[in-house]
Amino acid sequence: MKSITENTPGNANDHRGRASKLVRKQPRRKCAGGVEPFRDKKSILAIKGVTACAQRDYTLNVIGINTGFRGGDLLRTRWRNVLTDDGKIGDRLELTEGKTGKRRSMPLPEEARKALEKLRREKGTVAPDDYVFPSREGGGPLSTQRLNQLVKSWAKAAGVPGRFGAHTLRKTFGYHLRKSGYDLGLIMEVLGHSSVSVTKRYLGITQDEIDAAALKLNL
Repeated sequence: MKSITENTPGNANDHRGRASKLVRKQPRRKCAGGVEPFRDKKSILAIKGVTACAQRDYTLNVIGINTGFRGGDLLRTRWRNVLTDDGKIGDRLELTEGKTGKRRSMPLPEEARKALEKLRREKGTVAPDDYVFPSREGGGPLSTQRLNQLVKSWAKAAGVPGRFGAHTLRKTFGYHLRKSGYDLGLIMEVLGHSSVSVTKRYLGITQDEIDAAALKLNL
Protein backbone atom coordinates (compact mmCIF):
# COMPACT_ATOMS: atom_id res chain seq x y z
CA MET A 1 0.00 0.00 0.00
CA LYS A 2 1.18 3.53 -0.71
CA SER A 3 1.33 6.12 2.04
CA ILE A 4 0.86 9.85 1.56
CA THR A 5 2.53 12.41 3.77
CA GLU A 6 1.55 16.06 3.98
CA ASN A 7 3.94 18.78 2.83
CA THR A 8 4.10 21.98 4.83
CA PRO A 9 4.37 25.24 2.88
CA GLY A 10 7.92 26.34 2.08
CA ASN A 11 10.04 27.89 -0.63
CA ALA A 12 11.46 26.11 -3.67
CA ASN A 13 14.85 25.64 -2.03
CA ASP A 14 13.20 23.84 0.91
CA HIS A 15 11.44 21.43 -1.46
CA ARG A 16 14.64 20.82 -3.45
CA GLY A 17 16.51 20.16 -0.24
CA ARG A 18 13.96 17.63 0.94
CA ALA A 19 13.90 15.92 -2.47
CA SER A 20 17.69 15.73 -2.46
CA LYS A 21 17.65 13.98 0.91
CA LEU A 22 14.87 11.63 -0.22
CA VAL A 23 16.67 10.27 -3.29
CA ARG A 24 20.22 10.30 -1.90
CA LYS A 25 21.86 6.91 -2.32
CA GLN A 26 21.93 4.83 0.85
CA PRO A 27 23.54 1.46 1.59
CA ARG A 28 21.42 -1.43 0.37
CA ARG A 29 19.46 -3.05 3.18
CA LYS A 30 19.19 -6.82 3.23
CA CYS A 31 15.88 -8.61 3.66
CA ALA A 32 15.06 -10.10 7.02
CA GLY A 33 16.58 -13.53 7.49
CA GLY A 34 19.94 -12.68 5.90
CA VAL A 35 19.30 -13.72 2.28
CA GLU A 36 17.83 -11.80 -0.62
CA PRO A 37 15.32 -12.61 -3.35
CA PHE A 38 16.13 -12.54 -7.04
CA ARG A 39 14.90 -8.99 -7.49
CA ASP A 40 14.49 -8.61 -11.25
CA LYS A 41 13.29 -10.67 -14.20
CA LYS A 42 16.73 -10.55 -15.82
CA SER A 43 18.23 -12.34 -12.81
CA ILE A 44 15.41 -14.90 -12.79
CA LEU A 45 15.97 -15.65 -16.48
CA ALA A 46 19.71 -15.97 -15.88
CA ILE A 47 19.11 -18.49 -13.08
CA LYS A 48 16.76 -20.47 -15.33
CA GLY A 49 19.47 -20.47 -17.98
CA VAL A 50 22.17 -21.98 -15.76
CA THR A 51 19.80 -24.62 -14.32
CA ALA A 52 18.40 -25.64 -17.72
CA CYS A 53 21.04 -28.36 -18.12
CA ALA A 54 20.05 -30.00 -14.83
CA GLN A 55 16.33 -30.78 -14.88
CA ARG A 56 16.13 -31.40 -11.14
CA ASP A 57 17.59 -27.98 -10.38
CA TYR A 58 15.47 -26.25 -13.01
CA THR A 59 12.29 -27.82 -11.63
CA LEU A 60 13.21 -27.04 -8.04
CA ASN A 61 13.86 -23.39 -8.87
CA VAL A 62 10.74 -22.90 -10.99
CA ILE A 63 8.41 -24.47 -8.41
CA GLY A 64 10.09 -22.60 -5.54
CA ILE A 65 9.80 -19.13 -7.05
CA ASN A 66 6.22 -19.74 -8.23
CA THR A 67 4.68 -21.24 -5.09
CA GLY A 68 6.54 -19.70 -2.15
CA PHE A 69 6.76 -22.93 -0.15
CA ARG A 70 9.50 -23.06 2.47
CA GLY A 71 12.56 -24.90 1.23
CA GLY A 72 12.23 -27.79 3.67
CA ASP A 73 8.59 -28.34 2.72
CA LEU A 74 9.34 -28.15 -1.00
CA LEU A 75 12.15 -30.69 -0.69
CA ARG A 76 9.79 -33.16 0.99
CA THR A 77 7.44 -33.13 -2.01
CA ARG A 78 6.56 -36.64 -3.17
CA TRP A 79 5.21 -37.56 -6.56
CA ARG A 80 1.78 -38.25 -5.06
CA ASN A 81 1.66 -34.54 -4.15
CA VAL A 82 1.82 -33.53 -7.81
CA LEU A 83 0.11 -36.43 -9.61
CA THR A 84 -3.62 -36.78 -10.26
CA ASP A 85 -5.50 -40.05 -9.80
CA ASP A 86 -4.97 -40.89 -13.48
CA GLY A 87 -1.20 -40.36 -13.22
CA LYS A 88 -0.93 -36.94 -14.84
CA ILE A 89 0.84 -33.88 -13.46
CA GLY A 90 -1.79 -31.91 -11.58
CA ASP A 91 -2.36 -28.18 -11.57
CA ARG A 92 -1.82 -27.72 -7.81
CA LEU A 93 0.75 -28.56 -5.16
CA GLU A 94 -0.62 -29.24 -1.69
CA LEU A 95 1.74 -29.82 1.22
CA THR A 96 1.66 -29.88 5.01
CA GLU A 97 3.92 -27.12 6.32
CA GLY A 98 6.54 -28.40 8.70
CA LYS A 99 6.66 -25.14 10.64
CA THR A 100 2.92 -24.64 11.19
CA GLY A 101 1.43 -28.09 10.58
CA LYS A 102 -1.13 -26.50 8.24
CA ARG A 103 -2.10 -27.78 4.81
CA ARG A 104 -1.27 -25.27 2.10
CA SER A 105 -2.27 -25.52 -1.54
CA MET A 106 -0.82 -23.48 -4.38
CA PRO A 107 -1.45 -23.56 -8.14
CA LEU A 108 1.30 -24.82 -10.41
CA PRO A 109 1.86 -22.63 -13.48
CA GLU A 110 2.32 -24.27 -16.85
CA GLU A 111 6.11 -23.91 -16.79
CA ALA A 112 6.29 -25.78 -13.47
CA ARG A 113 4.00 -28.56 -14.72
CA LYS A 114 6.08 -29.00 -17.87
CA ALA A 115 9.26 -29.08 -15.80
CA LEU A 116 7.81 -31.79 -13.56
CA GLU A 117 6.70 -33.85 -16.56
CA LYS A 118 10.17 -33.62 -18.11
CA LEU A 119 11.78 -34.58 -14.78
CA ARG A 120 9.49 -37.59 -14.51
CA ARG A 121 10.39 -38.71 -18.05
CA GLU A 122 14.07 -38.45 -17.19
CA LYS A 123 13.60 -40.61 -14.09
CA GLY A 124 11.61 -43.27 -15.93
CA THR A 125 9.29 -45.05 -13.50
CA VAL A 126 8.42 -43.19 -10.30
CA ALA A 127 6.38 -44.45 -7.36
CA PRO A 128 3.82 -42.18 -5.66
CA ASP A 129 5.84 -42.10 -2.44
CA ASP A 130 9.17 -41.34 -4.14
CA TYR A 131 10.59 -37.92 -3.42
CA VAL A 132 10.56 -35.54 -6.37
CA PHE A 133 13.94 -34.17 -5.25
CA PRO A 134 15.75 -37.14 -3.69
CA SER A 135 19.18 -37.03 -2.16
CA ARG A 136 21.90 -39.08 -3.81
CA GLU A 137 22.88 -40.24 -0.32
CA GLY A 138 20.25 -42.55 1.12
CA GLY A 139 16.54 -42.61 0.39
CA GLY A 140 15.57 -39.23 1.79
CA PRO A 141 15.03 -35.88 0.12
CA LEU A 142 17.66 -33.25 -0.57
CA SER A 143 18.64 -31.39 2.59
CA THR A 144 18.08 -27.68 3.09
CA GLN A 145 21.85 -27.36 3.45
CA ARG A 146 22.24 -28.79 -0.06
CA LEU A 147 19.53 -26.47 -1.39
CA ASN A 148 21.41 -23.57 0.19
CA GLN A 149 24.57 -24.61 -1.67
CA LEU A 150 22.67 -25.06 -4.93
CA VAL A 151 21.04 -21.62 -4.90
CA LYS A 152 24.39 -19.97 -4.17
CA SER A 153 26.02 -21.89 -7.02
CA TRP A 154 23.23 -20.95 -9.45
CA ALA A 155 23.61 -17.26 -8.65
CA LYS A 156 27.39 -17.41 -8.97
CA ALA A 157 27.22 -19.22 -12.32
CA ALA A 158 24.61 -16.74 -13.60
CA GLY A 159 26.63 -13.73 -12.44
CA VAL A 160 23.83 -12.50 -10.18
CA PRO A 161 25.32 -10.52 -7.26
CA GLY A 162 23.84 -10.69 -3.79
CA ARG A 163 23.49 -12.85 -0.72
CA PHE A 164 21.43 -15.91 -1.59
CA GLY A 165 20.45 -19.21 -0.02
CA ALA A 166 17.69 -21.76 0.43
CA HIS A 167 15.18 -19.10 1.50
CA THR A 168 15.79 -17.06 -1.67
CA LEU A 169 13.20 -18.97 -3.71
CA ARG A 170 10.38 -18.28 -1.24
CA LYS A 171 11.46 -14.66 -0.83
CA THR A 172 11.54 -14.21 -4.61
CA PHE A 173 7.91 -15.31 -4.77
CA GLY A 174 6.81 -12.92 -2.01
CA TYR A 175 8.95 -10.06 -3.27
CA HIS A 176 7.48 -10.16 -6.77
CA LEU A 177 3.94 -10.42 -5.43
CA ARG A 178 4.54 -7.16 -3.57
CA LYS A 179 6.32 -5.61 -6.54
CA SER A 180 3.29 -6.47 -8.69
CA GLY A 181 1.08 -4.44 -6.36
CA TYR A 182 -0.63 -7.14 -4.31
CA ASP A 183 -1.86 -6.15 -0.85
CA LEU A 184 0.43 -7.03 2.05
CA GLY A 185 -2.51 -8.68 3.83
CA LEU A 186 -2.96 -11.09 0.93
CA ILE A 187 0.78 -11.81 0.78
CA MET A 188 0.73 -12.46 4.52
CA GLU A 189 -1.97 -15.11 4.02
CA VAL A 190 -0.21 -16.68 1.05
CA LEU A 191 3.10 -16.96 2.91
CA GLY A 192 1.41 -18.12 6.10
CA HIS A 193 2.79 -15.32 8.26
CA SER A 194 1.25 -14.43 11.63
CA SER A 195 0.98 -10.68 10.91
CA VAL A 196 1.55 -8.02 8.26
CA SER A 197 4.50 -6.68 10.26
CA VAL A 198 6.20 -10.07 9.93
CA THR A 199 5.62 -9.95 6.16
CA LYS A 200 7.07 -6.44 5.94
CA ARG A 201 10.23 -7.49 7.75
CA TYR A 202 10.43 -10.68 5.71
CA LEU A 203 10.24 -8.98 2.32
CA GLY A 204 12.36 -5.94 3.12
CA ILE A 205 12.44 -2.68 1.20
CA THR A 206 15.68 -1.40 -0.29
CA GLN A 207 16.73 2.22 -0.64
CA ASP A 208 16.95 1.62 -4.39
CA GLU A 209 13.20 0.93 -4.44
CA ILE A 210 12.43 4.03 -2.37
CA ASP A 211 14.57 6.17 -4.70
CA ALA A 212 12.94 4.72 -7.81
CA ALA A 213 9.44 5.36 -6.43
CA ALA A 214 10.33 8.95 -5.52
CA LEU A 215 11.83 9.67 -8.94
CA LYS A 216 8.90 8.07 -10.75
CA LEU A 217 6.47 10.27 -8.81
CA ASN A 218 8.10 13.42 -10.25
CA LEU A 219 5.59 15.97 -8.87
